Parts: sequence; structure tokens; C-alpha cells
Amino acid sequence: MKHIPQQDNTNMDEMPDITATYGINDAFFDFIDKHSTCDTAKLLLSKSNNATDFDLKFAVMQIHCRQRITKKLPQIVRLKHFLFPSALATEQCTCQVVAQFHSTLFEGMHSVADLTAGLGIDDYYIAQQVKTLTSVEITQLLATTLRHNMDLYRPNVTVVNADAFTWLGQAIANGLRFDAVFIDPARRGENDRRIYSLTDCQPNVLQLLDPIKHITDTLFIKASPMYDVAQCISEVPGITHIWIVAVNNECKELLLRTSLDANSNLEKKVTINTLNFENEDSPQSLTLSIPRSNTPPIKYCDRILTFLYEPNCCIMKAQAFNELTAIYDQLLKLSVNTHLFTADTAYTDFPGRSFKVIETIPFKSSCIKQVRTKYPKANISTRNFRLSAQELKKKLKIDDGGNIYIFATTSGSDNLLVITKKLQ
Repeated sequence: MKHIPQQDNTNMDEMPDITATYGINDAFFDFIDKHSTCDTAKLLLSKSNNATDFDLKFAVMQIHCRQRITKKLPQIVRLKHFLFPSALATEQCTCQVVAQFHSTLFEGMHSVADLTAGLGIDDYYIAQQVKTLTSVEITQLLATTLRHNMDLYRPNVTVVNADAFTWLGQAIANGLRFDAVFIDPARRGENDRRIYSLTDCQPNVLQLLDPIKHITDTLFIKASPMYDVAQCISEVPGITHIWIVAVNNECKELLLRTSLDANSNLEKKVTINTLNFENEDSPQSLTLSIPRSNTPPIKYCDRILTFLYEPNCCIMKAQAFNELTAIYDQLLKLSVNTHLFTADTAYTDFPGRSFKVIETIPFKSSCIKQVRTKYPKANISTRNFRLSAQELKKKLKIDDGGNIYIFATTSGSDNLLVITKKLQ
């Protein structure tokens, strides 16, 4: 196995104390509380703050991070002594609702290891579900910050500052075994370029599979939302489950569960779960299997009916249209390449957006003025249409916004403007 040398391979006992490094004391946290809503740039320039006995820049960075992640991590923000190592780590961390979902997959386990802990948001929630958790983090600043946070809020977590490959070697030598291992490899390359394939990420998960097999039978891999589902099934051996996870209809990740027991997945059956967290307590969900079960063929419409349905991004990613029409059996697809559906039935639990159709207008030059006059303001989307949404808006000369939604699309051979209102 080729190993790419990493930095900061410090043992846990050799990690510096972050409170000593930055002079963190009660005054440090009082300063953050007092200035929680202040302009951080002005705080750094204020002469009245120069006499502090703690690292002012680090304190102001805490305020900056907290201001930016209030909605992303509402529970974490309420923890007075929780520290953030950098603004970048805060930007790249898992959001609360997704981390809470991750934690449910480890419920009742005795021991878990996370090979790429980062800021540790996933570990903060996973630790609630397990007896012991080992958090491995290569970057010293992240590891020392993580140890501070976990010592305060999750004492069942042991933090190790090492790269995943080195730690795995030590774990194997010590005969350690875990109920499961979690890994979220870095998906940024040179010049902050986004990386999709697991083979390009750091660490390369596929190169770590052999040593991971020595310490667990179950591996969870967090992958890019751009990673192709068919590609990941072909590249990663032993996949049993894939979760396509979105928040507010923005795809955030693919989460893979892999069995490293060679005898456990001989049939190569994969369960795919789509989860769109628009409501924390009840996400939009749909489950399908690969190979796909015998679902009825999709039926197509000859006209637009009472309601228009747009599947969420997870279903689009999974291409789960047959399964969708099997569950919602009155749905008719507009055409093969138009991933919109129509029905006379109102489905209140549809996993996506639902609209009441006001009218359908042929897209012809003679009708453009009619649309502009009746609907001077609208939200425009194009699906399988010859113009982009921006080009269509320019052609129609209407403003953005309002409660009208116009879908420019193709049904059969007809180019249509479907005028709708969104259902609550």
C-alpha cells in the first residue's frame, strides 16, 4: 500500500494545551459573551481591547465563527466554552441536523472510531449514542481544540493527533477492535478545487480498506454529493446501504455503509435511502434497492392535470422515478426526459415540491404577451426546455418573486408554460 506522508503525527499526550497556548481563561469567554453581536473587524482595531491577557485574535475569531454558524449549529453555539479552531473548519463541518442523523446509525454500539474527526461535530453527537469513541485528527490545532471540547462536553471521547494510516497501524498492533469506523475524507484539492472521487480524497479510503478490516467489520464513509451512485457501488466493495442526504433540497453528501466481512454481502444488494431534511423531525424519505425491485413501468401524461410535482434533489440523484410512481400510483410523468409529474390527486407527503396548476399555456410568440400581462412577477424554472430560466425570464420580461411559479417544460412534443401556485 502506498502511503502519502502526513504532518502533525503527534501523540495525544504530546499535544499542547490550547488554553495555555491562547491564554484562555474566564475573561476570554466573558469577552466573547459581551461582544457576541459586535463587528469583529472593529473589535480587532479597538484600542480598548489591546490590554487583554488572552489572545485577542483567537477570541475575536470565536465570535466570528459563532455568528456564522448560529443556524447551522444552534445547539453548539449555546455551549459557552466550546472552541472553534478556525473559520475554515467551521465552514466545512457537518450541520447539526445531519450530524444528529449520523449519530442514529451508531445507537447502542460499544466502541466507534472516527478517522478524520475535524471540528468534531459528528463525534459530539455520535458520542451520545456509544460507550466509547476514538477521534483521530491529523491537524494539531484541530486535535487540541477537539480534545478541549470533548473533555468538557463528551468525556467518553479519546482524541488522538495522528494521520489515519499511522493510527491504524498502532491500533492493529495493539489488537484493538471497534463496532464501527467512520471516515470523512477531505474533498478539497489544490487551489481549493472540489474533489469527487474517493481515490482523489485525503486520505484515500480505498487504500485504507485493508487495515480497517483488521479493526472492524463495519465502515461508514462520507462522500461527495457529486459522487455518482453507480460509480461508488462499483468502486467500493461491500456496500450494503447508501444514504443520499440533503438539507432544504440541497444535496449534502452520500453516506455509504460498507461491510468488510467478505461473506456478508455475496448478493451485492444495496439499499438506497433518500433523506431531505426540510423538517428536522420528519424528513422527506424514499427507499429503493439495487438491483431494483420489480416496480410497475412509469406512465406518461397526455395533458397537465390538477397538480404538478417536482421530486427533491435526493430522488433526482437516485433516479428513483419508478419507485416514486409505484408509491404514488396516480402520478404521471410529463415525458421521458422531463422529471416532473402530474396528477389529479393531492399528495400531502410527496417527497419534493407540490404545486396547484392554475393554467397551462403553449409556449408560442402569440402567447408571450398574455403571460406578461397576467403574471408580471413569478418564479421561473425550466425543465427539459430549450431556454434557460434566465433566458426565458428575459424573453417574458417579467420580474422575479411573488407566489406564482412558472415551469417551462416539454410534455410529449409540446413546449409548455405551466402556471402554478406552491402548496404549503
